[in-house]
Formats: sequence, C-alpha cells, structure tokens
Amino acid sequence: MEFELRLPDMKTKYFMVLTLVLALILGLLIYWREYATRELVSPVHVILWQVGIWLPWTIAFMALKKIAGNLRKDTFGLVLLIVCGFAWVLFHYDWFVLLSSRISPYLGLPGSRFGVYRYFFIFWSLIDLGLLWFIIDKLHSKESPEEEPPRWFELTRGAKTFLCKASQIHYLTAENYYTRLHTTEGTFMMRKSLKSFDEVLPENMFRKIHRSTIINVHYVSELSRGADHHLEVILKDGTTRRVSRRFAKDLTGFFRDKTY
Repeated sequence: MEFELRLPDMKTKYFMVLTLVLALILGLLIYWREYATRELVSPVHVILWQVGIWLPWTIAFMALKKIAGNLRKDTFGLVLLIVCGFAWVLFHYDWFVLLSSRISPYLGLPGSRFGVYRYFFIFWSLIDLGLLWFIIDKLHSKESPEEEPPRWFELTRGAKTFLCKASQIHYLTAENYYTRLHTTEGTFMMRKSLKSFDEVLPENMFRKIHRSTIINVHYVSELSRGADHHLEVILKDGTTRRVSRRFAKDLTGFFRDKTY
C-alpha cells in the first residue's frame, strides 16, 4: 500500500503563519499583562502554551475549506458552513480548557482556574469568533475554480463545420437577428440572438459591455477613455469596442477585483 504525502497549499501555509503570529502576540501580551507573576513564569512557556492553543485552527481551516468546496454558494451552503464553524468553536473552547488545565504556566497560581484567568475566556471567545468570521467570509465569497463549460458551438463557413469552445471566442456582436462571433478560427454568423449567448456563456469569462457587444475578458489588454471620455475596451488583437455607461461600472469593478 502506497501513501502519498500531501503538503499544505499556499493558503493553508499563510493561515498557519497567521495563527503562529497570533499565538506569539497573545503570549507576549499575557506575559506583560500578568506583571505580578512574571517572576514565576517563563515567557517561552507562555508562548508555547499559546501555540498549542491556537495552532489547531489550521486544521479547522483545512476542514472548513474542504467543506466549503463541496457546498453550493447559496444561503443554505452558508448556513451549513456557519454551523460547522460554530461546532469547531465549541470544540476549540474545550480544547484550550483541557490544554490549559495541564500545561498552563499559570496553573495553580492565585486567581486562576484551569490555568487561566477570567478575562482569558472573554478574549479567546472574541478571537475565536473573529477567526471564524474571517474564514467563512473568505471561503464562502471566493469564486469557484474557473472551468470550461461543457459546451461546444457548432459554427459553419461554407461547407466546413467548426467546433468552437467558449474560450476560443474573443467577442460577440449583435446584428439584427444574428450574432457575429469573432473567434480564433475567424468570424462566423449564427442565427441566434446575443441574449441567448449571454445566457449560456460562463460569467467568469464573458462580460456584456454594450447592448450589442459581449467580450471575453481573457482577451482584454487595456481599458481606456476615448476622445468623448467614454470607456473603451481594447482587445489583444487591437480591436476597440465602446463600453456603454450602463455596463461601465460593472466592468471596471470586475477588473479591479481581479487585479493586483
């Protein structure tokens, strides 16, 4: 039997670093706050104790990430993800009580219970809820991985028939009852409305910029302002298409969210 060692992905590594930094900061703050017991405890012991408490959040992140990947991006999926998140918070609460009652540097000191002071529980609860909100917001709002739609467009030119994938379409323009498709294989006409294409083309790849134009965002090379200050899209082949005011805000927001 073969076992495959899977290393954490980049997002999980970033979250692991975040929890370690959180543990370090909290450890130093607790050590500084409990000035009356500084001579009785070691700052290293406090930090290691905090690492043991907060590092399991990395496991929760990976579990919630996997759960979110199998849920629909709707209200039901969000509610189910929140329920799973709160279940983890309750488990984590038991975890830090169990761990603190065994290895806390403040165990047995006056005023502490289970190796912690009362205000610890308040801060831990707030941080747990904050981390839960952060994870759910990131996991639920993220877009699904971009996939090619299971669809081919049958295009004809003379006696030849071409099967064209959505990714091969550069842009589409409406011409009366027809739609002109500009593709990697050339230009084709189809007796279908632009609206019918708008309904089947993947939203993460195509954007309507005018009542008569839909573009493939992967072929956009520049957004500019024309002589009349209207927004224009310049495609990679040099084609310039005007963006109507109705769609300008949506288009600029789309690229702003996708750009570093």
